[in-house]
Amino acid sequence: MSIYKKSGKYVVKVCINGKQILRRKYLGRTILDKDTALACEKDLFIKYSEKQKDYFIDDLFNLFEEYFFKRYKETSATNNLLIFNKHIKKYFVGRNISEITRSYLIYICDSINYLPYKDVHKLVFLTQTFLDFLSSYGLSYSKGLIFVYKSSRLKVKSEKKIYTLEQFLKFYDVLETNEERLMFSLFFYYGLRCGELRGLKVEDFYNDRILIDKEISNKTRFHTQELFDVKTSKSVRYYPYVNNIKELFDIVVKENGLKKKDFVFKSRNKNKKVIGETTIKRLIDKYSFKAKLPYSLTPHEFRHSCVSYLINQGVDVKFVANWVGHSSSRVTEEVYSHILPTRKDEVASAFDYGIDKLKHDKK
Repeated sequence: MSIYKKSGKYVVKVCINGKQILRRKYLGRTILDKDTALACEKDLFIKYSEKQKDYFIDDLFNLFEEYFFKRYKETSATNNLLIFNKHIKKYFVGRNISEITRSYLIYICDSINYLPYKDVHKLVFLTQTFLDFLSSYGLSYSKGLIFVYKSSRLKVKSEKKIYTLEQFLKFYDVLETNEERLMFSLFFYYGLRCGELRGLKVEDFYNDRILIDKEISNKTRFHTQELFDVKTSKSVRYYPYVNNIKELFDIVVKENGLKKKDFVFKSRNKNKKVIGETTIKRLIDKYSFKAKLPYSLTPHEFRHSCVSYLINQGVDVKFVANWVGHSSSRVTEEVYSHILPTRKDEVASAFDYGIDKLKHDKK
């Protein structure tokens, strides 16, 4: 076996049982670093070694993780692997490829359709992804064996907790620092995701607008705070300043002595870059109680509050989707369909008005 570098790219060359194998790509991508080259070399040895015709699946889990992190964004891969390890991995632990028979796959499908997990479609997707990965190691299966039973799982949308504008202003009035006032104003007026708010730097605040193009996440394989690009191109957005946001921001910068490259909402913990989600949740609990509000929200429910307020004010769904960074208005309609039916009353009223007018004109 050998790994060598050519024109800034790595080439993996192995010879197993007299067969020479050469690879310049791994998982569909050019090999640009040595760690990827080593992973490719290990994968090739397992895949082509005649000594392991019937692979022990436990030996492949680490390779599956590498495959997942190469294929998907770090945060998505980390979150999905946590779900996979909790709900699906148990069906494959201690088994060989030859034991994953058609009847066993039907059993897996039956099981995951009745697992106490809210999104069974995610479980099906992860199971199929793992089976596709195992197919590289000799597993033969029909993709139609793993699916969602339409009658077995109906999606029941739970009522989302929100604050009205009046409730938010009560909440705002009891906040104790300018930093907190800025933070929760950004949550409510702009519907920022928690990671987007935590990823804001001083340089993202321009004279006339705010740039949202990064997010901080702890959902990494090492559970550290890392800065990433936002989810999609639609999530990149420039916001005009609302209310007194710019004045609050200038005050916070001055009070905390922030520099251009600093995060706006720093952590008091020296080992962390920015404020944590748990800390934000504690603040919400503290001030919702102090404001005598009926319940506390999660950081993401401030986003729901923003969308709900805009829709109920008659703002077009397309503009709402653009404001909060949804990939399309269809996403907004699906997530907030429990609000939209109230708008149908206005449509019905329009028809009633037209019919009554015609009847009046005939008289």
